[in-house]
Amino acid sequence: MDLLGWFKNAKTIFNTETIETPIANSETDKNMTVMDNLDVMVYVSDTDYNLLYVNRSMAEAYGVGKVDKVDKKNGLEQKCYKVIRNQNRRCSICKAPPHVSGGETFKYLWDDALGAWISGTASAARWTDGAVVYVHSFSDETRQKEQEESLRKAIHATNAASTAKSAFLANMSHEIRTPMISIVGFSELAIGDKISTKTREYLGKIIENSKWLLQVINDILDFSKIESGKLELESIPFELRDVFARCQAETAPSALKKDVKMYFYAEPSIGRKLVGDPDKLSRVLMNLLSNAVKFTNVGMVKLLSSVKNQTDNRVTIHFEVKDSGVGMTSEQIGSIYEPFMQTGVSTARKFEGAGLGLPIARNIIKLMGGDLMVESALGIGSKFSFNLTFDTIDSPICMPEREILIGEVEKPSFKGEILLCEDTSMNQMVICEHLSRVGLKTVVAENGKEGVEMVQSRIENGEKPFDLIFMDVQMPVMDGLEAASAIIKLGVKTPIVAITANAMPDDRELYRTSGMYDCVSKPFTSQDLWRCLLKYLTPVNQQKDYEKHMKHIDEKLRFKLITYFVKDNQTKISDINNAASEGDIKLACRLAHTLKGNAGLIGKAGLHKAAADVEQMLRDGKNLVTEEHMKALEIELSAALKELTPLLEKNEASNPTPTQTPAAGFDEKKAREIFEQLEPLLKSGNPDCLNLIDGLRAIPGSGELTQQMEEFDFVPAIASLAELKKKWRCG
Repeated sequence: MDLLGWFKNAKTIFNTETIETPIANSETDKNMTVMDNLDVMVYVSDTDYNLLYVNRSMAEAYGVGKVDKVDKKNGLEQKCYKVIRNQNRRCSICKAPPHVSGGETFKYLWDDALGAWISGTASAARWTDGAVVYVHSFSDETRQKEQEESLRKAIHATNAASTAKSAFLANMSHEIRTPMISIVGFSELAIGDKISTKTREYLGKIIENSKWLLQVINDILDFSKIESGKLELESIPFELRDVFARCQAETAPSALKKDVKMYFYAEPSIGRKLVGDPDKLSRVLMNLLSNAVKFTNVGMVKLLSSVKNQTDNRVTIHFEVKDSGVGMTSEQIGSIYEPFMQTGVSTARKFEGAGLGLPIARNIIKLMGGDLMVESALGIGSKFSFNLTFDTIDSPICMPEREILIGEVEKPSFKGEILLCEDTSMNQMVICEHLSRVGLKTVVAENGKEGVEMVQSRIENGEKPFDLIFMDVQMPVMDGLEAASAIIKLGVKTPIVAITANAMPDDRELYRTSGMYDCVSKPFTSQDLWRCLLKYLTPVNQQKDYEKHMKHIDEKLRFKLITYFVKDNQTKISDINNAASEGDIKLACRLAHTLKGNAGLIGKAGLHKAAADVEQMLRDGKNLVTEEHMKALEIELSAALKELTPLLEKNEASNPTPTQTPAAGFDEKKAREIFEQLEPLLKSGNPDCLNLIDGLRAIPGSGELTQQMEEFDFVPAIASLAELKKKWRCG
């Protein structure tokens, strides 16, 4: 009950004009009876704190006499603090307001007289004779306060347990990873020696199962972060093709062992970099791909992406992973997102795993603003798909980059000196041996302090600085974070790379803020180490000749791109208009899409955007293209053709191309070589495939395939290649 409101509105109780009238007395008595039956304790005093009234609950709780009329013997008209608390001055907890219009609500005050925590309201009101009085109403809240205190302690204990769990998982990860660097490292080093086939097979199994164990650890760490709401997203510029290449490098070896074909296709660059978290996106795609490979024994696994919507500063991309594996029933689909669950008992026995991949992928996608969808049929296969929207930023437009290294990296060779700060002798041995095998000399520091001193000594003696510093994070005397900061303060520009078993999701950001360029996670493979070295050191094996060769290849590819662009786009505007006017919106959309891809490959950002706008307006079978947009596309295309045609003519004049005619006799061996070179280029969307067109034209029936390649329409080109191989029995 709101007693403050009750007293303020109780004029018929306390503010009667003639309190002697029977009606007034009767009404007052009735309301006093109501007050006496309240569970809330109530008392009233005048402004000098003389007690005027106590209700039954108050009298029983404090032992104060309760009578209907004023009676000094029972405490009424005496000081409230003397009667209630046996004190000679006003109570320290008294909340009596100093004026009529005031009032105060209080909570959890300790009352010695009652021996309890009280909460209630103090206010000013008018008594029955019109005088101002103080009205106190309160209740015993000891039980409520104890419950709240218990809840607070429980929450505190839960948070402490969550923190302890995170610390335990981090330490557990470190403790497991530390010996595993020796297991994986020595196994890889042994494989490189002259050993029997059976021994090599055993070592391969050790490495394979070590990686599997590490994947389980990573899943548990990520799931713990998601469960506690501590998984955070980065927001950095990145290229989608780099993410795809990383996924291919990680998952292709497993597919190769099962003879499962893998296809990777990303729609050509939008001319701008995406802004988001490439590591988390890679994790999602690799989880989906790993599952797809795991549950597919025959057939293929595909990773595809396409642009669904694009504006000046944002783009929505559709991702899907398809397989021809065992598939699932509708009942199984309903349980796949449950942690530690697999698709049924029989499946769980056949396919190992912690069952965390899909729950983790789904939660990361939700954190990124998307939703993971699944379609599956038992015995046919599954498709997992999702849409994500990214901010975009300007990216320098240049000629197409060469395909980045995927799969196995060829063993490089370097010259240089590495500083390794590592306190574990086994790890020192493994890392030094790996570095030695690629030509690098290693100087070892037992802890961070010793490493800082070695760097400082070289500065003071005017010696050549180290070419690279590998820094363990957890070391005695001085840890890696402190050591990295100290080295940077010395003004040293040598790249510092964390080499650590700590794998919590936010560790990488911590290393970056401490000045470390990169992170290699323990245990690492030789491929992991080589990729890191190639980022910061230049291989010594004929580097200048290699660069000269690559420049020649790039120039050759550049003129091929220009040739096909100029020849294939002379009538593109009229082709799009004709298709649209005849109602073939699908064809018009495909033509705009092809033009968009071509523009991206030759670095024409304006044309790329204009074509993308027209394509967007032709999506879903609707023709929403305006005259203004078609005019803009025509202007951009005309400008590109005007610029590139003279370059083409000049190149053709100085390098005449011989007329190609199909060979009279079919060279099956030559065709097989072309097919083997062409297939991986088409699967990765690599424009280098154009270098094979001249040889391909000598193979009868290759016309459709060459046209698809010239239009950079790689997905149907892959299918056409398969048909051609089947036709000539080269598959």
